Amino acid sequence: MINEDSLNFLADFLQQHSESKKLSTDHVLGFMSALLACSEFYGESEIASYIAGADEAVFNTLMNDSKERDALNNVLDSVTEAQVAQKHILKTLYMPAENSQAPTIALQNWCTGYLAAYMLNQEVWQQDFNFLLNVDKQQAKPKEDGQLFIDNFQASLNLLATFAMWEKALAEHADPTTLSGGFTTLFAGLDESLVSIASMALMLEDEKLALLEEEG
Repeated sequence: MINEDSLNFLADFLQQHSESKKLSTDHVLGFMSALLACSEFYGESEIASYIAGADEAVFNTLMNDSKERDALNNVLDSVTEAQVAQKHILKTLYMPAENSQAPTIALQNWCTGYLAAYMLNQEVWQQDFNFLLNVDKQQAKPKEDGQLFIDNFQASLNLLATFAMWEKALAEHADPTTLSGGFTTLFAGLDESLVSIASMALMLEDEKLALLEEEG
């Protein structure tokens, strides 16, 4: 599903730079997934900034003609194609063993990256939530589809944070044994929810384009 050659090349690049060493390709994949699961995509500069941090040389490498930029864009294209096809990225990349009771470090990193991108486009999502609620109200028989989606989205964010900070979640949970025992069920639920969120982003993007055409 993901371009393996480009992913490996990107992994090598991340390991060569002091700022980027803090990130893995799992962080980057999660960050990309969340950016694409928003109705407005900010562009490759946001991904380059996430990877580079304060390292201007790394940012310039990723924004100008280079093998590193090509690798990054190839990976981004792979994630884009997967989400448009409504593929289960989480299950494909991080499917846990049947008896797993905790997320792997790779999965935790992916969730951390996803949350970082959500914080970046949080304002856009809030606008989209308001749009969905207005659609609910405009129905002949008011529905609550928009509210249900928003509730699911918030639950997914909570679950992403739980996975990203698993040890903290266990320490704060009233019954950590139950939390650990239900990990695979939580994983399956999150995987389904993230596919729905990505699909909604595509729908909202189409709606926005249609409104712009009407106004133009």
